[in-house]
Amino acid sequence: MRACVIRAAKDLHVQAWGEAELQPGEVRLDFAWGGICGSDLHYYHHGRVANSVLREPMILGHEFSGYVREIGPDVNGLTVGMAVAVNPSRPCRHCDQCAAGMLHLCRNMRFMGSAAHHPHTNGGFAERPVVLGSQCVPLPHGFDPRLAALCEPYAVALHAVALGKITPGASVLVTGAGTIGSLVAVAARKAGAGRLIVTDIAEQPLRRIADVTGAETYVVGHPEADHAAEQAIGEVDVVLEASGVASALDMALRRIRPRGRIVQVGFLPPDARLSLSGLLIREVTLVGAYRFLEEFNEAVRQICAGEADLAPFVTAHFTMDEAEAAFAAAGDRTQNVKVLLSFGA
Repeated sequence: MRACVIRAAKDLHVQAWGEAELQPGEVRLDFAWGGICGSDLHYYHHGRVANSVLREPMILGHEFSGYVREIGPDVNGLTVGMAVAVNPSRPCRHCDQCAAGMLHLCRNMRFMGSAAHHPHTNGGFAERPVVLGSQCVPLPHGFDPRLAALCEPYAVALHAVALGKITPGASVLVTGAGTIGSLVAVAARKAGAGRLIVTDIAEQPLRRIADVTGAETYVVGHPEADHAAEQAIGEVDVVLEASGVASALDMALRRIRPRGRIVQVGFLPPDARLSLSGLLIREVTLVGAYRFLEEFNEAVRQICAGEADLAPFVTAHFTMDEAEAAFAAAGDRTQNVKVLLSFGA
């Protein structure tokens, strides 16, 4: 089969990749659609994501859907030809966090398309990826598998919003209008946000979010615009920081009401310089959001039921043979939110 393989920064190839016999609990899929994530872009541009450094060739991709092609021993609930969304999490189910029900914080997590361990954990951007049957969530007959590729990032958004503890009518600020910020805005509105505000340095993604959610939007990124935006925003009950930029968290600390709640969704760089005095003098709760728990199945349910309209955020489609162009498009936030890949007919 062919697979989209990253070897080092800017060293991306669609190449032949061997296939193994299925082990108990495994299924082989025919790849349908996959979304390029920010972590995929980091591996492409930098050869690493934080401390996860490429040391060997690795198949990319953890946002994908497929059709069941072959079923191994000890797999129940799946049939050949069934369309599925794939949860890329593979917790060990034995560590203290797994025992406590915090599978997303597993100390030995094998997350697909990740170089966190050696050997690396291959992702799903392959013609016939192999996954555990337990990772597969069946899709309704005839459902568009392109939208199913958004289940993973929407699950991240749902988890972040749950941690925000949004009450009906609450004022909510989302900083960052990339894929996760866009989906966080959708999830926040669905969770009952009254006044919903989104900020970003680019105007195009803000227009798209406003069209979908009715949010107030503000372009930020230079002192005059920042000042004007903050004056218009005033105080808010909850901030969901999805940009991973220190200045956005600084603004969140200035805009949050006393005893408000800030959820850090975006990864801040390790050298980020922050002033946390506002956290103390207003007794603000700052909590991190990492991946998802049961929200993956809820994401599948909402998307399949049409309760969350994510189609406007799919902005480009490429075949896997156009992977280089697809990664370039995914890195252009002025034009694209979610770029999808397939292996074509």
